[in-house]
Amino acid sequence: MIIDTPEVQDINSFSRLEYLKEVYGMIWVLVPIFTPVLGITIGVLAIVWLEREISAGLQQRIGPEYAGPLGILQALADGTKLLFKENLLPSRGDTRLFSIGPSIAVISILLSYLIIPFGSNLVLSDLNIGVFLWIAISSIAPIGLLMSGYGSNNKYSFLGGLRAAAQSISYEIPLTLCVLSISLRAILEAQSKYGFWGWNLWRQPIGFIVFIISSLAECERLPFDLPEAEEELVAGYQTEYSGIKFGLFYVASYLNLLVSSLFVTVLYLGGWDLSIPYIFVPEFFEINKAGEVFGTTIGIFITLAKTYLFLFIPITTRWTLPRLRMDQLLNLGWKFLLPISLDIHDMFPMVTGFMNYGQQTVRAARYIGQSFMITLSHANRLPVTIQYPYEKLITSERFRGRIHFEFDKCIACEVCVRVCPIDLPVVDWKLETDIRKKQLLNYSIDFGICIFCGNCVEYCPTNCLSMTEEYELSTYDRHELNYNQISLGRLPMSLIDDYTIRTILNSPQITSE
Repeated sequence: MIIDTPEVQDINSFSRLEYLKEVYGMIWVLVPIFTPVLGITIGVLAIVWLEREISAGLQQRIGPEYAGPLGILQALADGTKLLFKENLLPSRGDTRLFSIGPSIAVISILLSYLIIPFGSNLVLSDLNIGVFLWIAISSIAPIGLLMSGYGSNNKYSFLGGLRAAAQSISYEIPLTLCVLSISLRAILEAQSKYGFWGWNLWRQPIGFIVFIISSLAECERLPFDLPEAEEELVAGYQTEYSGIKFGLFYVASYLNLLVSSLFVTVLYLGGWDLSIPYIFVPEFFEINKAGEVFGTTIGIFITLAKTYLFLFIPITTRWTLPRLRMDQLLNLGWKFLLPISLDIHDMFPMVTGFMNYGQQTVRAARYIGQSFMITLSHANRLPVTIQYPYEKLITSERFRGRIHFEFDKCIACEVCVRVCPIDLPVVDWKLETDIRKKQLLNYSIDFGICIFCGNCVEYCPTNCLSMTEEYELSTYDRHELNYNQISLGRLPMSLIDDYTIRTILNSPQITSE
């Protein structure tokens, strides 16, 4: 059978068309999967940039400014650096648990985004058990941390994993009991009926506070970051990690922070509904007339705006409150938050039980409020950045610089040794028998140990010791900080002669006001 050439071309074009349709169908299947992942990744990068900017403002620094406009690409640059770093494995650890742990921590938190309603018509999985599903899924993350700590074959890592598991169990129960309902859509609809004053923030203020504290503990944010306390456990469960696996823990921390802020927005701040009293945003923007797509976009924007505004609280808390001890963390969860969350729907028993902690609670609230006021007061100050060593600042008067020693005035009385709280000065002398006086041979002070209390200068009877205005004592070998009489006798540099020094009052950031 002979087929004409035009028919063959038609058959080939039809087959190519069918092939393109199959490829298009496969790509279209992957689009709903990668779109939320891309959006969540961009949200995490925004959180990292926001935390660095807010932290820099609270600490009077400039913050990231070179990687992209306003430093927005700094987090992306850090992730790229971790991606190309060497991935090390512990020689005597369990490599399977060591490799699976970070993945479990990230995947369990990513699944929590499936049930979050970003808008009135945008919920990936509208389930009636949405809140309980989030709590159940988020409880898997500490298992990954425990596997990471155990697989590292490191005592610090294993203790960090155990702390993560204990902390998660202690604060999941108050977190669960704070929720009014299990359906997120029902919670949002109940809040939207009465506008701004219908938010659960006003109905359950104590529940809101308990939920914030429990969510901070679940996210392992300060003051609840005991699983990775650096002064106790080096880096906790992530001590042995490097490269992209270390980056996964970093990503999991911010993913958990973002999902917790989203749940606070949905449960207590009205979600996508931003209703001011008697003025409703859908009517103000004419969303109903503009169409469903525009309404969903506005809802997503309102939800994310509330979420990122709420993030200011955990970021500020990080630089305000000190880290708790492990016993204080467990007592707070089991003895304080749990009884309050059990009585959260019956105010009278809650208030009665709350009176038992009355004085301690009021005192703690006052101190925490004062701490936040001090932290926020620093945010109003302009950053003063000195380009060291080309520009220096005169240190405050309470700082004491290098000690200057005059060999000729010293009578080897050793008063400086007696008044020194750590017996630091070393005085070598010999007795001249003919004149019956001490002759000084060597005098040294180790500035690597000195606390600069100034007692030796204050009690010296001949004023052979004096404080100078030199504060730069740095070296590659700490033994070089042990100054003898020759080093101590070097004349200090005068502040007037040092052209690189400028005072804070002459700083251009201050004078620009």
